[in-house]
Amino acid sequence: MMTRTVWPKEALTSEAMNFLDGIHREWCLTAHCRRDSDLGLARAKALVDWFEFGVRDRNELLGLLSEDFSGAA
Repeated sequence: MMTRTVWPKEALTSEAMNFLDGIHREWCLTAHCRRDSDLGLARAKALVDWFEFGVRDRNELLGLLSEDFSGAA
């Protein structure tokens, strides 16, 4: 049986959502990726996950979005 670790999450404020939206928009423009494509949606989810895990630096988040990760196709 597999156990699941649940990390406590803070609610995302409108300020945080605007911050993340700006990063996602910038990455999509740079990567020539539609925001609503499979890749764009996968990166948006990953962005929220990294933010909830504690990554708050804009440049670090942009760097993480630029890295290839499994399941992003």
